[in-house]
Amino acid sequence: MTIKPKPTIDMSDAMATEAARAWQDLLAVTPPKVRQAVADVVRDGAVTLTDEFYERMMRSERATHFLDQERVQKRLRASLQQWMTDLFEVEVDLEQAIGRQIEVGAVHARIRLPIDLIPAGIRVLKRGIRRRIDFAPLDPSDRLLALVYVSDLLHLADGLMNQAYFHDAQDVVRNDEAYRLVTQKRSASLERARQRAALSEWTEALLLSVWAASPPRAFVRLRDAEFGIWLHHKGAILFDNSEDFRSLLESIDTMDQALLPRLMDAGQDRQRTDAAIVAIKQLLDLIRFKLNELFDRAGSQDDGLDIETHLPDRRYLPAILANVMRTHHDSGRPCCLLLVEVQLPAFKGLTASGTRSRLLQVAATTLIDCTRTSDHLFRFDEQRFLMIAVECDRSKSTQLANTVSEELRNALQAGNIQGSWTPVQTTVAIGIAEYDRHPDYQYLIQRAESALAEATSGNSRARIAFA
Repeated sequence: MTIKPKPTIDMSDAMATEAARAWQDLLAVTPPKVRQAVADVVRDGAVTLTDEFYERMMRSERATHFLDQERVQKRLRASLQQWMTDLFEVEVDLEQAIGRQIEVGAVHARIRLPIDLIPAGIRVLKRGIRRRIDFAPLDPSDRLLALVYVSDLLHLADGLMNQAYFHDAQDVVRNDEAYRLVTQKRSASLERARQRAALSEWTEALLLSVWAASPPRAFVRLRDAEFGIWLHHKGAILFDNSEDFRSLLESIDTMDQALLPRLMDAGQDRQRTDAAIVAIKQLLDLIRFKLNELFDRAGSQDDGLDIETHLPDRRYLPAILANVMRTHHDSGRPCCLLLVEVQLPAFKGLTASGTRSRLLQVAATTLIDCTRTSDHLFRFDEQRFLMIAVECDRSKSTQLANTVSEELRNALQAGNIQGSWTPVQTTVAIGIAEYDRHPDYQYLIQRAESALAEATSGNSRARIAFA
């Protein structure tokens, strides 16, 4: 199944109806020969206009965040050229054209494009087209009509995109907040002890390294430990990127950038080593205090979880996946999606529904056990689960998929699921997609679905495929 975004605005909506009426009025007052001349100008200059557009937009530091990937640029260049030529076609399907502007606006909202960059880009295109109209074979009065036509049509398209953008952005904001509240409920009650233990494990490993006869060449940074990874991913959602949370991150940076190098430089000098350890202990006490403060403030709401599996459902994907992609884009670290399908057998009788629910609960529990504390797990649909493996490259994600596949098969084929000690024959398929810096999360999900489709077509026991 391919996930397709729901239409942001239906064609029956008042906004779409008004846009169609305005578009028709514009076509009515613009002679066909003028529209044809503009269409020729845009079609002939599409490549140059696109080059000018990207050259100008790449000057914006915020725009380069979305345009710096060569593969994305190539795809967007072709899309922009097609969008321009379609927009100014003489014979236009209004419903399709309006739907296209709405779709583009929704994509801009999904990738969190700053809203002011959209009209900025429109202005660049408008100037480029108007300059070329000066050389079109039109008399002065028709040239003026052509300039007005270009300005009005681009303004109309810009308005449609902005309307769709705001509509989609509101949904994203609501889901962001809803997922944060769900995470608070789950994490505040479960994670405090786990993360304190993870911090203690790192501390113990550090001290053992110091006391060892042959100290290592470098200590494991707190940022790269389980506690640090969890804090940068799930902690950022749980604590809502508050000022105290940022202060905690700064403390971790101080530990990694200042105190650990100081401890390493101490070497065999016992006095310097003891002084560095005292400073590390004081900072660790401060980190623990800040962490407790953040957990104490974390609220709780029991809402938004799947009834059967008690996992977040897929409506939170836009919020969490966009955040994960943004974090990994900034850090340059790898990230993978694992789309897991549990292929359950057909059950007969009155207990069929209950049996399937119990199997799904077993699957969810097993997946939770296999998932690292820094990862995210969702109920994707009826028999599929989506795992976001943060800071996980192709090799690690393949190992994780093999572990998940084996554990799921063992858990589902054993146990008293049907009321008797009868093994349940199930198969597990996993599709893996690595984040390639494409800014649209929908594209990453579709790659995972394509990989899963390839995995389900195989006959091997371990059905795992990589996009």
